[in-house]
Amino acid sequence: MPAHHSLSPAIQNAGFNAKSIDAVFLAFDVDAKHLGNAIKGIKAYGIKGMTLTSPHKEKVIKYLDNIDPFAKTLGAVNTIVNRNSILYGYNTDAIGFINALRSQNVNLKSKAISIIGAGGAARAFAFSLIHFADVQKINVVNRTLKHANQLKHDAENHFPGKKIYTYKLYSKEAVAILADSDIIINATNITLENNRFTPLPKSILNKNMVIFDANYSPLNNRLIKEANEIGCKTISGIELLVFQGIAAFNLFTGKKISYKIMKEAASAALKK
Repeated sequence: MPAHHSLSPAIQNAGFNAKSIDAVFLAFDVDAKHLGNAIKGIKAYGIKGMTLTSPHKEKVIKYLDNIDPFAKTLGAVNTIVNRNSILYGYNTDAIGFINALRSQNVNLKSKAISIIGAGGAARAFAFSLIHFADVQKINVVNRTLKHANQLKHDAENHFPGKKIYTYKLYSKEAVAILADSDIIINATNITLENNRFTPLPKSILNKNMVIFDANYSPLNNRLIKEANEIGCKTISGIELLVFQGIAAFNLFTGKKISYKIMKEAASAALKK
């Protein structure tokens, strides 16, 4: 997603205002070929912190001085903090995802969990489920089986004893696995900016499922709408945005910020 579409400035600036912090959070689109220079600018201009979106999360690591251990394992950084010209890299997507689930009282223990997608977001979700919630096995369903198998290889390599099972999206096997899942996480762009397409047939949904969609635009996409109609517990990507933003704010300022402030700012910005 281009930076100028991000809601992060709205939620971070709301936090600064609430805490009377003299700071401003701005969005800039940076071409991949200029990423190194952009990171050098953090030190040159004394910028206190920065968040990044795709496709910079993996490539930025080589420009940083210190990487949080879990972010290093994940291979992706989305938050940078400048402490005395030493750049520290973190990944708040992972803990934001887990906290979004916990805020909705989602029980992860002994549940059948399926992730649709095998890109950076899917990787962050799978690794965080294993690392923070000790999930033992995860189904990964993806349009390209090769990418799903790469995620399987990486996860099982980093977390011996954990199991990743892979399936091709829309195959009979995948439909059966998804139908038997307790928690389904959409980490693809299929629902992004549209109300027409969904990675899940409505016919396989049941009211006991938890449906999590990493996308927040549009907020009430077809997947979320149909899941609500069935009676599923649904969690939209705006919760992920808010909780990862709360974690980033704490890293930037050393202060805690309330969910209410961040959520209200995100909701207001989304309406615009």
